[in-house]
Amino acid sequence: MIDAAAELFAAHGYARTTLARIAEAAQVSVETVQAQGPKRSLLGAAVRMRTFGREADESILDVPESGALLRQDRPDGFARAAARLVGEINARSSGLMRAFASAAADDPDIEAEWSEVLGLVHGNVRDLVALLGSRGWLRSDAGTDELAAGLWIMIDGEVFEKLTRRLGWSAQHYEDWLARSIGDLLFPARPA
Repeated sequence: MIDAAAELFAAHGYARTTLARIAEAAQVSVETVQAQGPKRSLLGAAVRMRTFGREADESILDVPESGALLRQDRPDGFARAAARLVGEINARSSGLMRAFASAAADDPDIEAEWSEVLGLVHGNVRDLVALLGSRGWLRSDAGTDELAAGLWIMIDGEVFEKLTRRLGWSAQHYEDWLARSIGDLLFPARPA
């Protein structure tokens, strides 16, 4: 049911996705959908599932998907693994995040949920940047908070959508750009 809701929210937006449409797509009754809570709860669950792979709010440092990222022993390997992971997450969740942001503009309860999700993402980015700092990899001319804020903005699904949907970049082009951009933002310049 969460997958059906995610597909519909991403394709049609929050306002045009009804509980009846979700029930039809999930091949369950409307009552079954209603038993999951209000529509905004389905939106929040769908976003968490598509973005984080689970409904629970966990640190990126604790989830299996980040294993390849955390095993990197060089900054350039980290940047490439991070770009790959972010590209995969954004490919499956950016349309849904667009619907979430749009719905948040009109509903204070959804805005609260949206703020919570954005805070979770920012916290995860901050944790990753702190980990890189503990490895001695970060540039020294900017603080951890500033680097985390820059990375948080860079990996945003709206940036992904602008580059891939609006400018027509391929997933590989986006990943290559993001890997270079992460390296340029976070790590000291390599000698020429």
